[in-house]
Amino acid sequence: MSFFNKNLHKELSELLNSFTSCLPVTRQKAGEYWKKLNKIQALSQVQIEDIDFKGNPTPKDESVTIRNYSDLAIDISGWRIQAGSPKQVYIFPDSSVFAPNDTICIDTAGNTEHSFNTNRPIWNNRGDTGTLFDDEGRTVSILSYGDNANSKTIVSYMNFNGKEFRNEGDEFVEISNISNEDVMLSGWRLEALTNNHIFHFPEDTKLEAYSSLRIYTNKANLEQNEYSFNSPKAIWNNSQGGCRLINYLDNEVSCYHY
Repeated sequence: MSFFNKNLHKELSELLNSFTSCLPVTRQKAGEYWKKLNKIQALSQVQIEDIDFKGNPTPKDESVTIRNYSDLAIDISGWRIQAGSPKQVYIFPDSSVFAPNDTICIDTAGNTEHSFNTNRPIWNNRGDTGTLFDDEGRTVSILSYGDNANSKTIVSYMNFNGKEFRNEGDEFVEISNISNEDVMLSGWRLEALTNNHIFHFPEDTKLEAYSSLRIYTNKANLEQNEYSFNSPKAIWNNSQGGCRLINYLDNEVSCYHY
């Protein structure tokens, strides 16, 4: 998740107001403004993209990947990735520069340039949380998976009475992330309670903080955060029914009845 929160929004507003209220500005002053703006952009554009916690082929073959979504080269010297324990930390060395629109992989056992360099697995297969901090200790991104994501994810709504004639392909189930952390839904599934329909979330499915996704009965032109059962027939009984959300550990995360 990119933490473009109220504090950052306030900081950006104050900076822009200050910049526009004292024109013209010197080259030195403009440089100071750009440096501050670049810092805000870095905090809002770098995310933990994925955590490979399964360790394949060996338990130590784990990694966490971060992505720079911006067109800005970002100095991440002193930034750190923390796994579930405060002792499980990787700190980026001096002169670490994050190229625009690029990814960086931090492995567990020392197989890449950036590594926790430990002989023991650090990502819990049942669930864990990765947190990225900048060099000033500010939270940049959080990503949870497995049991750590359960309390953050709910079935928030069901549109069980579609308007499309007969097949009701516009039926949908809405799943929401109610936390300030991104959650991974890879390997999770959605099950209908009154029939055999099951939707399996694709690998690398991530639901950002305070956002929602929809799983339609049958929708061809899918937009971002939209998925489809691709069922030629209506799934949800218009009188009563429900669904349940199951994580990759086969634990029920949320249930919805109507």
